[in-house]
Amino acid sequence: MIMKQPFSRRLSRQVSKWLNPRKLDAYDWHYNGENWLLNRLAVFRPSIVFDVGANVGDWSALACTALPESQIHAFEIVEGTYAALRDRFAGSSGVVLNNFGLSDKSGTITMHLFDCSNLVTSHVAYPHGSYREIVCRVRRGDEYMRDRGIKRIDFLKIDVEGAEHLVLHGFGSLFDAGQIDVIQFEYGKVNIITHFLLRDFYEFLEPRGYSVGKLFSNHVDFRPYVLEDEDFFGPNYVAVRKVRSDIIDALRRH
Repeated sequence: MIMKQPFSRRLSRQVSKWLNPRKLDAYDWHYNGENWLLNRLAVFRPSIVFDVGANVGDWSALACTALPESQIHAFEIVEGTYAALRDRFAGSSGVVLNNFGLSDKSGTITMHLFDCSNLVTSHVAYPHGSYREIVCRVRRGDEYMRDRGIKRIDFLKIDVEGAEHLVLHGFGSLFDAGQIDVIQFEYGKVNIITHFLLRDFYEFLEPRGYSVGKLFSNHVDFRPYVLEDEDFFGPNYVAVRKVRSDIIDALRRH
């Protein structure tokens, strides 16, 4: 005799599956809106793009295809991972490679390299299993821009496993000066550990003149923060300077 699960349990499992962002391909840019966002921004012909947390360069490669006229500055903090990034873009004039990370202070930071995957390398001791620690170099974003003679960033993409807020703080007054137009940042369960919540992202960005919204497969849901948004599902949010109403209109749902 086959015993059926109670309806409540089956319903709970289905809801859990539906709510799990990984099972909705939330980290696959072909479905989560990242590829759509790049192609949507192409019409605005962004000149300077930052890929902070480049890993082996999958997103940078995607950006090269969608934004062939852009110069992409890719930052990868782990030397071994950077070697793969360097080999991938060897001879590419459109990608500037940097073997350091961006943070709120220039110097060094301790990183955790998890045995399970190099995709989850983080300064946070997240419960991903066994790991080893290494010390890596970081710089402030505003210092890097000054040294490179970069006046503005058209698109700043940040995927640094919980250090997103450190990267933001490292650009100092550039946000207030209107020198960064569009930002894409990750938000998820790691923010429980860092104590920098979605609310904190909003409180950092909105007073500096940005509209913030969650990135979906074919639009950005720009709207004010409410407590119900603090679900730690993520994965990506987008912030656009309010004065760039042309970009906001192009990204919102129609």
